[in-house]
Amino acid sequence: MWRDVNRAGRCNPDYLMNGKSKKVLIVEDDHVSREILETMLERWGYVVVTAVDGREAWSKFQADDDIQLVISDWMMPHIDGIDFCRMVRGLDSRHYTYFIFLTAKTQIDDIVAGMEAGADDFVTKPFNQTELLVRIRAGERVVELENRLANNVSELSKAYDQMRLDLEAAALVQRSMLPPEQGRYEGLRYAWSYIPSDKIGGDLFNVVKLDKSRVGIFIFDVSGHGVPAALQSVALGRMLSPYESHSSLLLKPAQENGHSVVSPREVTTALNLRFQFATYRGDFITFLYGVMDSETMTFTYTRAGHPCPLHISDGRAVDVCDDGGIPLGIIPDYEYVEHAVHLKKGDRLYFYTDGIIESVNSDGKMFNEKRLSEHLRDSSRVSLEDSISGLMEQVMSWQARSVGIDDMTILGIEIDDE
Repeated sequence: MWRDVNRAGRCNPDYLMNGKSKKVLIVEDDHVSREILETMLERWGYVVVTAVDGREAWSKFQADDDIQLVISDWMMPHIDGIDFCRMVRGLDSRHYTYFIFLTAKTQIDDIVAGMEAGADDFVTKPFNQTELLVRIRAGERVVELENRLANNVSELSKAYDQMRLDLEAAALVQRSMLPPEQGRYEGLRYAWSYIPSDKIGGDLFNVVKLDKSRVGIFIFDVSGHGVPAALQSVALGRMLSPYESHSSLLLKPAQENGHSVVSPREVTTALNLRFQFATYRGDFITFLYGVMDSETMTFTYTRAGHPCPLHISDGRAVDVCDDGGIPLGIIPDYEYVEHAVHLKKGDRLYFYTDGIIESVNSDGKMFNEKRLSEHLRDSSRVSLEDSISGLMEQVMSWQARSVGIDDMTILGIEIDDE
């Protein structure tokens, strides 16, 4: 036996080169067998830890996190190899441990019992040293692959955590571009609800004061989801902010009072020219922009492929649907048209994105414009806020959880005399 050990070390120099000082735990109650194994593995380049039974092995295994290879006898006092293997597998370790049974048991039932306990391999006593080394090397490769996989998972987890933090930060930026959930300007009040399909989405809207008597209202929906859609929506939103005086499309310089209000048609045309690059990726943007004039009680607007606004007056849904034009980013020189809606005290206008009407139930049916219009008509006697919250509850109840959702947005305004 000792002669064979020396021969194995001398005749296989590659074994020494590949050891890389991996730490191996040998669990063997027979003194001679334990020393033979220890000598062999040290010659092969391994760092060896020994134990005389499962109890001592368990203590040493818990104390040494570098042990990733175990060679264990089956029959031992106190704690046998099977129970020790189960204990190793039950430990919440940061890495994988390759477990080899060294045993005289060769019955199928014994092998099955060992595998069920968590063993990776078996070497039959009396063992052939070359076979043992080959099996140890195989175990070492498995351990290295497991370590590499664990490192990759760890790096992916870190990257995911960073991406999640970035998305949360982006969501805060996007959320900061929305108006307060309820608000009032001279001649109107508004409320809204927005449910993105993810942390960030492609829907954006706002209600902005343009001058003493006029308020701008816009809503748009960038096709797609996630980061690309959100980046485009943020860029577009900045162009529509009246506070970005150097880049805003809503106001233009005027000699008398500093700025004048740009018409909805001009705003839509300018945006269409600026977002032509989106078509190269197959993207497009539906858009609606209008100006509410509290002096004339008129809402003048232009649509670029966006759903029609819903006009509720005296408890009835008034049809204001028109030729809405095509989405932004498709035809550079498209001529958009303005439309006007005359309103009176108590009238409501609702603006929404198609995520609401295209919500699908478990039968594959869409919520559609008819259900939307009926709900808003029937809720005309409740507050503006309650009409919107009630609608979103109805849509969420309608929607099948197994079907992917789109961003869902609704913005409502109500004419008052305050």
